[in-house]
Amino acid sequence: MPACPQTGTHYFWEFLMLFLAVFCGFLAEYKLEHTIEHQREKKYINTLAKDVELDIASLHETSVIKRKYVNYFDSLVYLLKQNNNSSLKDIYFYARHLGRITEFKYHDRTIQQLKNSGSLRLIRNKDAADSITIYDSQDIKLILNQQEIERQMRSDILSNQIGKIFNSYIWNDMVDSKGVISRTSGNPELATSNQELINDFVVHVAHLKTAYRLTEGNIGAAIIKADNLIYFLKKEYHLK
Repeated sequence: MPACPQTGTHYFWEFLMLFLAVFCGFLAEYKLEHTIEHQREKKYINTLAKDVELDIASLHETSVIKRKYVNYFDSLVYLLKQNNNSSLKDIYFYARHLGRITEFKYHDRTIQQLKNSGSLRLIRNKDAADSITIYDSQDIKLILNQQEIERQMRSDILSNQIGKIFNSYIWNDMVDSKGVISRTSGNPELATSNQELINDFVVHVAHLKTAYRLTEGNIGAAIIKADNLIYFLKKEYHLK
């Protein structure tokens, strides 16, 4: 017995309604997921911008300290060259800062989260993703690598040079319980008058001073890149 045309039509409309319900549910779920991912993306970008602002502050602080120590080391080399016993307390003072530095601190909390969780895919803006990657893998990495080189140079000077040139007891007494360095009273003699040892020491100081100057120049460039990155992210994602 042939099917009733009305029954066939009824089944068709039931199927169509079911299909539309499933399809609309899929669209709603897709839109919700899309909205959630967009919110996560903006949250990541917002915290990243704050991290970069902290980077800029740290870069500025490090740059100021490096300029200060470059001046100290210029004075140290000059006074050693003059070989004037009346300047020995200043020589001790400037040399005592060879082991001191305020290093740049990289605030990479958000970038590490993005990389470790695979969430870099959430950054749908290709220009933004590229800018973030370049900042992390090139601009900042250069500074961090240079800091490691400087750290090794300072360690070499402290381990292999200082004890040959300076009186260890005077060296110790120049720092108080809070770590503050002060000029010693009088003009304490150096531990040696051997010009070959002093010359070798000056060479190491000059290398460290040059490294600081190089890093300071790269810090200036990194600050410009960081400023541009923040401006770009705030503009693209309408951040306050």
